[in-house]
Amino acid sequence: MTSEIYKKIGDNSMYNLIRRLVALPIGLVLPPITIQYLGVEGYGIWVLIQTLITYTSLMDMGFSPAITKYTAEYDAHKDHFKIVRVFNTVLVVYIFLCLIVFVIVYLGKGLIINFLIGPTKIPKETISFVLIISSLVFCCNMVFSAYLSFLNGLQRMGITNKIGSISSISNCLFSIVFLCVGGGLKSLAFAGGISGILSAVMYLRACKKIAPYLTFNPFLFRMKTIKEVWGFSSYGAMGNLVAMIHFQSDKLMISYFLGVSSLALYDVAHRLVFFVWGLSGSFITPIMPAISHVHAKYGVEKSKEVFQTIFSYTALMVCPLFFFVPVFADTLLLIWLGAGYENTISVLRILSLAYLFNILSGPGASVLTGMGFYKIPFYGGVITAVITLLLCPALIIKFGIFGSATGIMTAYGIGVFYLFLQLQKVFDSFSTARIFYHSLLFPAGMSIAIFLVTNTFITYFVLNKYFAFTLASLSLFIAYGLILFKDGRYRAVWKSLAALRL
Repeated sequence: MTSEIYKKIGDNSMYNLIRRLVALPIGLVLPPITIQYLGVEGYGIWVLIQTLITYTSLMDMGFSPAITKYTAEYDAHKDHFKIVRVFNTVLVVYIFLCLIVFVIVYLGKGLIINFLIGPTKIPKETISFVLIISSLVFCCNMVFSAYLSFLNGLQRMGITNKIGSISSISNCLFSIVFLCVGGGLKSLAFAGGISGILSAVMYLRACKKIAPYLTFNPFLFRMKTIKEVWGFSSYGAMGNLVAMIHFQSDKLMISYFLGVSSLALYDVAHRLVFFVWGLSGSFITPIMPAISHVHAKYGVEKSKEVFQTIFSYTALMVCPLFFFVPVFADTLLLIWLGAGYENTISVLRILSLAYLFNILSGPGASVLTGMGFYKIPFYGGVITAVITLLLCPALIIKFGIFGSATGIMTAYGIGVFYLFLQLQKVFDSFSTARIFYHSLLFPAGMSIAIFLVTNTFITYFVLNKYFAFTLASLSLFIAYGLILFKDGRYRAVWKSLAALRL
């Protein structure tokens, strides 16, 4: 049974990783093209609108992870009726909430633009149009995300990630084509709408094929069902709020205090780190539904065993990536965007360390949530959010975008410290210091040593930026090569990748 658990987590992790790898070049291509056609100010406005729309995901109320969790639990007992009832209840709630979101954005668009954007060369009518279309696209995506959560609960992440990859590719292609033909800022919103429609159709077809019993029936809506899942989803809703503070509040504060041009420079660093965070998060997403399934059948000890194994694998896989970015920050920005982004280098380095703290808390938070201890990750998130709101404004005013990155790193560090203290209380005979030592010493020490030696050589002997990037990339492959051959157990990760059917 243990091998089956790890196989499911491993397979789903690899599908997540493949999707992120597909999205990585797409995300790196779009910013410079967008800046080329819209300018730094136009790009900053687009980033701000997407940040604002992201905040509307708070209306999810934590029901998305609830669908995943309860689908996994009920599927373990083959109780399809309960799955369908939870799904339809949440879907009706989603439709109602999306109507509220759209009305609020439509009525408040003028206030939003005047307060957060202010004077700009781009007409307010254009910004207003993009804001409305983007909110409409978000609402549609939110409704159909119920199908994504259902498939994740069945641990069919191979399918959801294929759909996500197709959506990302289509969004990128449509965005580039529309920008090239002069579509401007509006065309980016239309591109998102087209890719959203494609995703919705694919999710409906996948669910019909895999689970014919899943049908949309609004008459299955029950207040009793909402009450049953509210204990879990309420903390998920509040968790969404603190997550928005973690990931998006810094951008709003930068826009308010420093302007959209500074936001554009900050977003460059944030976007690159966020892609690395997304790649690493591929190993985290499948844990919660798997643990829900395992804990329902086998209890705490098996969950503890799974956590220790997954944390060790996660540390091995993410450390080289997160140390690669800060060491070679100047080379990465130069090869990606060219000269003129020197002020972003220090921000990129600090954010890399901040998001390393965050990703290392992922296995623990997912395991605790799957076991039903969802309050612990929530309280950890609250601590992080409060520190972010207290530190970032003062640091932004004093140090600019570098201050924002420093505040985020401090907040994440304290939040992660709290989470692991609570893990020691949940699991008997569990030592945080010991698991950190055994899991992090080799990948962190080895990666830093290889990267520093390579970067020193590049600094003194390499003048061509493309050759410098090639050497930096080679050092990353060397780091992962050493991880691969350190222990035979780690080769299972790569074997599972090779065994996937795409």
